[in-house]
Amino acid sequence: MFEPSTVYAKIAYDAILLYLKTGKKLFKEESEIPPALKLNLPCYVSLYSGNQLKGCIGHSTPVHSNLYNEIIENAVAAAFEDQTRGTLKEEELNNISISVDVMSEPKPVSDVSQLKPHKHGLIIEDSQGKRALLLPNANGSDSIENLLGRARKQAGIDPNTPLDQLQVYSFTTTRYQ
Repeated sequence: MFEPSTVYAKIAYDAILLYLKTGKKLFKEESEIPPALKLNLPCYVSLYSGNQLKGCIGHSTPVHSNLYNEIIENAVAAAFEDQTRGTLKEEELNNISISVDVMSEPKPVSDVSQLKPHKHGLIIEDSQGKRALLLPNANGSDSIENLLGRARKQAGIDPNTPLDQLQVYSFTTTRYQ
């Protein structure tokens, strides 16, 4: 059974359990939230069943006014709304793990050679609005070229499009499990 080691992962786990049992999301009022979770920051919640990624949902800008409710929204979406991997089933609960990645503000990148794939996440966008976001160390990416290639593929951007024709942003995350 999953034993969260941080308050962030516990919020996500509790949100998933509540939604599984009731179909409801229990958001909190600002006055009920601890100060560190009142920050207006984006996050991604990743849900694993065994070693398989079951869901990963988040946003590069916050949808809610505080991190607490952002975690709830993304945890439920990762468990029940990620269309690529199917929804979480009750029998999988004993074999799940959860991580919450709290993002820094994305910053424009002028020199991609300065990026480190284990430290920096990547947002890439072309002039037609095709866009992708990859978290740091996405699926073990070991080079920035690999990360850029995966981001282009995920966004549906032609791999031959020169970098100077793309908008590239980097960010860091703090991971909580």
